[in-house]
Amino acid sequence: MTLRQEAAIRRATITKGPARETTADAAPLPANLRLYRSEAGFNAIMEWYEDTLAKIEVPVEPVYVETRFGRTHMLAAGPADAEPVLLVPGVAGCAPLWRRQIPDLARHFRVYALDIPGQPGRSDPNPPSFLNDDYSDWLRDVLDGLGHERAHVAGVSVGGWVALRFAIAAPERVLKVAMLGPTGLSRARLPWKIWLTRVMKKSKDADALQDDLTAKSVSSKSPGGSFGTFDRTLARAMALCTRHYRVDWSLGIYDEATRRVDKWKGLKVMGKFFMSEPKPLLRRFNVPGLLVFGQHEVLYDPHKVGRRAQALMPGLRVEVVEGAGHAAVYDKPDEVNQMLIGFFGRRQP
Repeated sequence: MTLRQEAAIRRATITKGPARETTADAAPLPANLRLYRSEAGFNAIMEWYEDTLAKIEVPVEPVYVETRFGRTHMLAAGPADAEPVLLVPGVAGCAPLWRRQIPDLARHFRVYALDIPGQPGRSDPNPPSFLNDDYSDWLRDVLDGLGHERAHVAGVSVGGWVALRFAIAAPERVLKVAMLGPTGLSRARLPWKIWLTRVMKKSKDADALQDDLTAKSVSSKSPGGSFGTFDRTLARAMALCTRHYRVDWSLGIYDEATRRVDKWKGLKVMGKFFMSEPKPLLRRFNVPGLLVFGQHEVLYDPHKVGRRAQALMPGLRVEVVEGAGHAAVYDKPDEVNQMLIGFFGRRQP
């Protein structure tokens, strides 16, 4: 059964009658849909998932492994005997967002683009915690389930932080690690003004949001202004998640007992995103590493943070991609793909 067929069956199973939004007083969604605000929202995001999956230009296969957070789904491509590469998305991201990386990487590696548990996608709705080693334990389980002792790991944004933490916690399981516009390396600029004035005040309509979620929207204060290469498929995903997805639940900050966000826990999670990991922890980083920033990175000065990271993590390679923002992997995929392939090591004929 293909992923598209599976999605059609799941949609037919959960959708009864006209699609509608639920309200705070409506009956709760089934457990497997609790990350979404409504059945209609789930259907909209799954439709985007399938449409984006269809745009991947090489054959991919669905793979599931059991972990302590339930089943983890991933898209697999490339030679079965090649070195494995795990691709970790950011918050509210999922496997198809790597659609422009999978074809290039699959020529040289066995690629696994992951759906994180508790994030949109086909993994179980049991999010690991950002406040302990859950994400590293989860990646250990993924490798064990796939039967791989070690793998290359690449992560984007918060997924870059996940890759960083895993490399520190389990260096014996990591070949090389690539961090693409990661959090956790320095105190970051939180773009409150952009989100409050350009996104949160916009119409809840996903199409209107998509039009505003451009490179200019997320980096309007950068010296280069709008560089106009922001991935439209990513924009669509951001728009749909803004409307339909329970980010509070996925971050582990929603208190079911009070039916409110735990503000104290929320602050601690935000600290993980926008503050640096402790220097002693970063100094424990001891695997081959690649750090990739866009020139117009919105979270911090890429050159300054790159120098700081190299001082704390000797041997780290830093690349700043001109004309790209957060993250360069979406703005300049061809250029970043070649960086990743060269860093991980091309498959020999």
